[in-house]
Amino acid sequence: MLAAMSTSSQVHPRRLSVKRDQLRIDGHDLFDVELGGWMCGPALGEAPVVLIVGGITANPFPFGNGSDKEAWWPSLQASDLVDPETMTILCPEWPGNGSNFRGIDDVNSNFHLSVQGLADLLQVWLEGIQCKQPITFVGASLGALVGFAMAQRYPDRVQRLVSISAGLRPDGWGTATRHVQRELVRDGLRNGDVDTGMARARQLGMLTYRGRHELDTRFGHLSASMAVPPVAEYLDYHGRRFARDFPVATFLLLSEAIDRCSFGETPAELRTAVEKVSAEVTVVGVPGDQLFPWELQEELHRELQAAGASSALWKLDSEFGHDAFLADQSRLAQLLRDSRALDQGRESTSERFCGVGVEPIREIRLGLIGCGVEGTGLLEIIDKQAEAVAERYAVSFKVTKMAVRDLDKDRGPLAADIPRTADALELVSDPNVDVVVEVAGGLAMEAPVRAALAAGKPVVTANKVLMAEKLAELGVLAQRTATPLFCEAAVAAAIPIIKHLSHRADEIDSLLGIVNGTCNYLLTRLEQDELEFEQALKEAQALGLAEADPSADVDGHDAAAKLSILAYRAFGTWVPPSKLKVIGIRDLKPADSYLAESLGFRIRHIAHAKRVGDRLDLAVEPLLLPSWHLLASVEEEYNAVYLQCASSGDLSLFGKGAGGLPTGTAILGDLIDLAQKNTMRWPEPRDIGIVPANELLRRHYLRVTAEPHPGLERRIDSLVRRAGLNVQARASRTEADYMHLGFLISESTDADFDAAQEAVTALGRVVDSLGLGVNE
Repeated sequence: MLAAMSTSSQVHPRRLSVKRDQLRIDGHDLFDVELGGWMCGPALGEAPVVLIVGGITANPFPFGNGSDKEAWWPSLQASDLVDPETMTILCPEWPGNGSNFRGIDDVNSNFHLSVQGLADLLQVWLEGIQCKQPITFVGASLGALVGFAMAQRYPDRVQRLVSISAGLRPDGWGTATRHVQRELVRDGLRNGDVDTGMARARQLGMLTYRGRHELDTRFGHLSASMAVPPVAEYLDYHGRRFARDFPVATFLLLSEAIDRCSFGETPAELRTAVEKVSAEVTVVGVPGDQLFPWELQEELHRELQAAGASSALWKLDSEFGHDAFLADQSRLAQLLRDSRALDQGRESTSERFCGVGVEPIREIRLGLIGCGVEGTGLLEIIDKQAEAVAERYAVSFKVTKMAVRDLDKDRGPLAADIPRTADALELVSDPNVDVVVEVAGGLAMEAPVRAALAAGKPVVTANKVLMAEKLAELGVLAQRTATPLFCEAAVAAAIPIIKHLSHRADEIDSLLGIVNGTCNYLLTRLEQDELEFEQALKEAQALGLAEADPSADVDGHDAAAKLSILAYRAFGTWVPPSKLKVIGIRDLKPADSYLAESLGFRIRHIAHAKRVGDRLDLAVEPLLLPSWHLLASVEEEYNAVYLQCASSGDLSLFGKGAGGLPTGTAILGDLIDLAQKNTMRWPEPRDIGIVPANELLRRHYLRVTAEPHPGLERRIDSLVRRAGLNVQARASRTEADYMHLGFLISESTDADFDAAQEAVTALGRVVDSLGLGVNE
């Protein structure tokens, strides 16, 4: 959004004063009181009133006075923010620095005021100048504390409050710092060198007003060739100017007023006080603020929300710390535009518990590695869901740079204006990239992913090969550097199985998953259309559901990589894919689907893991599932994961496990979790033993394809019995030249079944055989 033009280069405020013979404030009787302030813009009663109050050292001329006072808040003077042409602007004078009463200059007196007392003085001034209409109060630092006190003590007076870099209270660190500042001044008074005391107090204050990062990058450290550190000149300048220009009594009074600010000693008292606020409140805080930390802004917003008041919390990301409202004015001005906090055309509401306040939309900048099917799918889903994501989560995502192999290749309209590089490592060091999203795939992506984690830059990846092969190393690196690492899209795309396993409260006893959409689509075609494997594969390739080289899918390696990741999340152990038993689906025929259904089963390619004592049984293989099993009904390219849990029983998740948009949805979900700080831990993998296949008993399916022969079934029965096994059920199917016999064999180890199958295959007229496990 373009900033509005300044309404006027100069304003000409006029002073308004109110005199009282006596006032009682904070338990003190004040005599010969003169309260002053300045007004510019239309006369009172002719326009909306905006009251501006800054920090301790702020004068009452935020936009200058047209002569000797320069503007200290010029960025707020704009037609869509604070406009002296259409608004009445009021700026009060602090006691001792414009406003006065008898004894104000006595630095040795025990007189003190609180923030609430300052609010009471301000209320007297507003009444005295005949300001009768509700005001918009814009306060920063001490001014924001006074603004909240006004809104709490005089709710009919304050219609809107913009509280910048303050809170409900000072914290202990800030109070201690201000105490030391006051003691430095008092030491100066006692020693007859108050200028030095004031200068030192200001220098200490400057260290609290500015951000640590700014001081580090702007001034650096004391090198061997220097007599004093580079920051010394900066501190001396501000110290001398403060000692020369600012009244000692006013500093002591206002500094202590901050520390005497209290709206309640107990949570109940605080809640009662906050419940009196009827103003619309916009709270603006700076994460690097040392004087009034971000947590104090959150506390103020939370208490207002809990009390039913209208409050919105906005974060001003700036390196300038507490003084960001002065040093980063253009950013603050844009924030106030976005929040509409000063939009006089917007209708205000004082209804309790009405909405949750306007929230800032935080932009997270993405560096995208790879922009093929999954990358373009991510761009599409980010664009499609932008409005919904902003509304639900107050965040937006923008790809600011991408790394691709072919810089000239057309990546679609959504990628046309995104800067490109051929070096993925550039994204790690790019300050305009907050998160690295990797969808290129393959082990070659280890370098940029590892570099990002080492640099503390969050990573979201869809790279199952990398995660499966390097999971232990990358997970430990993420944990050691406290850097978020997300990989939902690496397993089952739109199915949030990683999220579920990472945040579960229960223990997993067993896991079965259909995690390869290509295999499941091919099995569906074999089952429903009775296509031969090669025919079904060509159809899948034509539809984009199978790669030109389908080996990783149909031979089970893709599912094995996913099982490796799932086993870590479900059981805390890492088993590389190379150590898993992996069987593909190339040997399956349409007859197998027919025979399995005749026996009451359906064939699915299953990645499974199961606790067996203190060890695990893991494999990827085609299995016969009972027809009633949840996974048996999963068809086409869909994925599903079925869990058996120790306490919560059976759970299942179902959805599309591949494709640009499903994968993009999973990545976007990880990004939302990242934005919401819903991170996951990566504990070091535990060493859990793997159960050898020969120790496990299960039933098996045997398919025998042979030339028709009257005694074949009898001979097969005989060989099975010789192996110590039994045929429990059978089915058959006859084709033109061959017959297919299906047998359900009693429980045995895989080795015993393999021996029986080998003997059957050696029979005359047997052309082929296939053995599969049965999952009960």
